Amino acid sequence: MIMWTIQPYSVYQQLVKNAYFYCDPNKSANWKDTDFRLAYQWMIKQLEVKAARPCNQITTPLWAWYRSHDYRHQRPDFRWSRDYSDEVYIEFDIPEEKVLLSDFEAWHFVLNNWYYSSARSKEEWEQDEKRFDSLSKIEQQHIKERSWQQIFDITPRHGEWTRNGEIVQGCFWLLRLNQVRRVWRLKKGERVHEICSV
Repeated sequence: MIMWTIQPYSVYQQLVKNAYFYCDPNKSANWKDTDFRLAYQWMIKQLEVKAARPCNQITTPLWAWYRSHDYRHQRPDFRWSRDYSDEVYIEFDIPEEKVLLSDFEAWHFVLNNWYYSSARSKEEWEQDEKRFDSLSKIEQQHIKERSWQQIFDITPRHGEWTRNGEIVQGCFWLLRLNQVRRVWRLKKGERVHEICSV
């Protein structure tokens, strides 16, 4: 499965040096945010169900793109995101069973701790919300977390109430150098250039 991850250039240097790279949660800006950490912990549990951690040392997944726009499997646009002053876009090939794919837009229901209704019309949504609001806080949390399983449906659907699968992300435990196919470097003030092609 071909995917793309955006990382600081220093990550690529580590990958070349060690022949593998995994996430250090102490260096993750998102991990330091309590709300993000709760959502990430939920996603970690889901990934553990699909793909066991390779070792106890690896606790936090890496993230990558599978579909970046317009329901197509394609590399993200270099102009789309500039998270670091010196970064790389790494194209890699990873076995499907090692990746947990999810709908990027739907992931925001988990990040915001919202209930993800399966309604397909305004009327269904209003009924669903009324039913959800009538539950106790404990029942709501249980139903909410169960509703989040819908984020793993990446089937492309278009429509006002059925939009799904346009942008798809994936998380996985470990990136190996032998999985890398191409690497582009994006350094502030310089043109994008390819630094590796296998």
